Amino acid sequence: MTRAALVRRFTFGAAAAVFVLLFAGALVTSTESGLAVPDWPLSYGKVMPPMVGGIRFEHGHRLVAAAVSTIVGLQIAVLLWGEKRKSVRRLGFLAFGAILLQALLGGLTVLLLLPPAVSTAHAALAEIVFALTAVVALQTSRLFVGDAALAPAPESLRPAAAAAFRAASVAAGVTYLQILLGAVMRHTGAGLAVADFPLVSGRLLPSLSLLGKPGVPIHLAHRLGAVAVLVAVAVAVRRLAALDGLHPVFAKLSAAWVALVTIQVMLGAMSIWSAKAPLVTAVHLATGALLWVTAVVACVLAAHAAKGTAAAEIAAPSPAPSALGATA
Repeated sequence: MTRAALVRRFTFGAAAAVFVLLFAGALVTSTESGLAVPDWPLSYGKVMPPMVGGIRFEHGHRLVAAAVSTIVGLQIAVLLWGEKRKSVRRLGFLAFGAILLQALLGGLTVLLLLPPAVSTAHAALAEIVFALTAVVALQTSRLFVGDAALAPAPESLRPAAAAAFRAASVAAGVTYLQILLGAVMRHTGAGLAVADFPLVSGRLLPSLSLLGKPGVPIHLAHRLGAVAVLVAVAVAVRRLAALDGLHPVFAKLSAAWVALVTIQVMLGAMSIWSAKAPLVTAVHLATGALLWVTAVVACVLAAHAAKGTAAAEIAAPSPAPSALGATA
């Protein structure tokens, strides 16, 4: 096996491990096990407490976090050994720093008794870690390394590639904001502030009295955010269609993106209909993470295809998530 192949497999494994960590964290919040262990970094003063009740989820999440943090740290050594591009190495260091900060925020959520602001920041940073490791894996994949790597678009397609980049950037930004809204909703207990769907307490539009109830505004904002994501993804997929002839990855990415956003909407509805069944809400959160990373990957690929286009065309101010694509 070549050095490039080993790097490719390790970085893909690191990104997959971060996704597992996200799902483990989703199980903690979905089962309301965040304070099943009241101390940190130990659990009831032990390295391995009895794995019963909510401790299974909270301490299990800590064990997964320790393992994944180690993997992301080892990824730096792998990149230094087998990756010459400084930009990719920097992303590896950034991912490790981010996951260490993520661990610290995780500890603070417990020690401070789950304050919504800290818990939301913990969730928000988790998505950034996932995106960083996914971009590292993408940059070391066959799409960027080897004889069959994706080439920049010909001159005639570069304006279309730049347009696809802008649309993907908007979709990434909207998706990330929607994830933040979901985190705020989850950590403020507003997930069932409106207990029916697609109606709002039996009506098409909420009443003023309903809007005044705790949790309802953020819950409804999350529903509106889902509509915004649908529109943004639809526009981005349409823009990416112009690049289908450049490389098969664009058609495959678009199909996956449409499938994920469809599944995500269904899971959102099911989380309400099931009164927030733990497994349904955990899968909903995990699918949201995949939807976000798909948008980030689309940004990176479209930016690469648009290489050579005037910087002013594709480097206009944009949300922080899209910067990952531009940097990579």
